[in-house]
Amino acid sequence: MKKITMLSTVFAAMMLATAGTASAETHLLTKDVKLVKRDTKKVEVKINQPNVGVLDVVIKDIDGVVVHEGIFEVNEGVSTQLNLNALPNGEYVMSCSNNNFWSAQTLSIKNGSVEIDENSYKEAVLPKVEAIGVNRFEVSTSNKNVADMSVAITDLAGTSIYNSYLSAGSRFNLSHLPAGEYAFEFTVADKSFKKFVKVK
Repeated sequence: MKKITMLSTVFAAMMLATAGTASAETHLLTKDVKLVKRDTKKVEVKINQPNVGVLDVVIKDIDGVVVHEGIFEVNEGVSTQLNLNALPNGEYVMSCSNNNFWSAQTLSIKNGSVEIDENSYKEAVLPKVEAIGVNRFEVSTSNKNVADMSVAITDLAGTSIYNSYLSAGSRFNLSHLPAGEYAFEFTVADKSFKKFVKVK
């Protein structure tokens, strides 16, 4: 994946303007980050997740080149506008993430107008890891439109102990491991979440 950025030409043209409180939407029935077309090349970003705090926002073109990086400091019901006038025609992916949340959605610019692919929305939340016995853990997820989330278990030195894909309700028995702290690392696309557990 290319690491080159075009921030020098694009960043200045993408001013983030925080708007007032938007109308409330039911959390379970909507996308947690909803993109709404507001003008020819302007997109409103609505946050429907309570107490989001800070989201890192990245827009990449189809080649994986980062064309915009920014931060939204928002909470539920607050919206922000992105001005995409500096972007040429093409397809882009916008992702929003923090330590507990990740979303991605495809948008395209054609003939100077932005279009949002509503069916492309993907979302992942930090999986819940619960002890269900001595050195036994159950992992549950709450994802939307995410087919594959990988899971790796490592020790604190980073040595890999387990690698696979996560199912809806996965259980792990770590009794064979030496006592100590271990990390569950969950990855979807280019976003990783970590959760630490102790083996006795």
